Amino acid sequence: MGGVSKISVYSYFDYREYLRDMLNFLMNQSKGSSLRAIQAELGVKGSAFFTRILDGSRPLSLENAKVLVSSLQMEEAEREYFLTLVKFGNEKNVDKREIYLKKLIGARSQNDSYALQDSTLDFFSKWYIPVIRDLLPLLPAGVSSTKIGRMLTPPLKSVQVENAIEYLTQNKFVALKEDGTYDIVDPIISTPPRVKSTLLRKYHKKNLEINSEVYDELTSANRSISSVTCSMSKEAFEKIRVEIAQFRDKVLAIAREDSNPDRVCHLGIQFLTRAVAKGENNEK
Repeated sequence: MGGVSKISVYSYFDYREYLRDMLNFLMNQSKGSSLRAIQAELGVKGSAFFTRILDGSRPLSLENAKVLVSSLQMEEAEREYFLTLVKFGNEKNVDKREIYLKKLIGARSQNDSYALQDSTLDFFSKWYIPVIRDLLPLLPAGVSSTKIGRMLTPPLKSVQVENAIEYLTQNKFVALKEDGTYDIVDPIISTPPRVKSTLLRKYHKKNLEINSEVYDELTSANRSISSVTCSMSKEAFEKIRVEIAQFRDKVLAIAREDSNPDRVCHLGIQFLTRAVAKGENNEK
């Protein structure tokens, strides 16, 4: 169908958003055309096909996705991107989802503007990048990368520190001031929830590994670790999840009000179901 190429599929990490914009474009282009008429023209069948996909009540199957890319006369690279987009959007397994996300980012890297946007996604690629981002404004001008590396637990090599600082400044997470010190800048990383959850999962796992590695190196004055195991209902579980979210917000509020910070801390909260005596996990 002519004209749809004006909507770049590479702009999307969510196939539903692409379909919504594509359908709106087609209906505006052919004034008076209904969603049902466009569905017939695109060659896909089913009652309220697009409505149910766009409202999330059903996924777009790979078979129907192949029909759409053919009807929309996508070029080979666009076809591959859209089909990967569908796989990424429908995948439940987080490890497989990460593979599809890497393919999408790799395809977008062929375009300089998309590559620039995606560079901000690397903020969570290394456990120490957010740490260095918060540490830099606490330091006087001229502190060497070697010395900064020794401040972290576990310590970093100078080249890791230098690469992190270069990344943070280039992507405007921090700004170098005239006096040689740094200010924190908060760029907006706008990504769909599924992209964000895929990136953060690996980041959280790495932090858990780091915390385990450095546990014995930290004195009781530099750590606070405790745990509780107890039984509860699903309703109580949901209430505690809300309490944890509110507690996290309170921690951030205390940190923002602190006028004299001298360290960067990491708070990890793990609240997990260990066993289910009845309910969804035991239904045959």
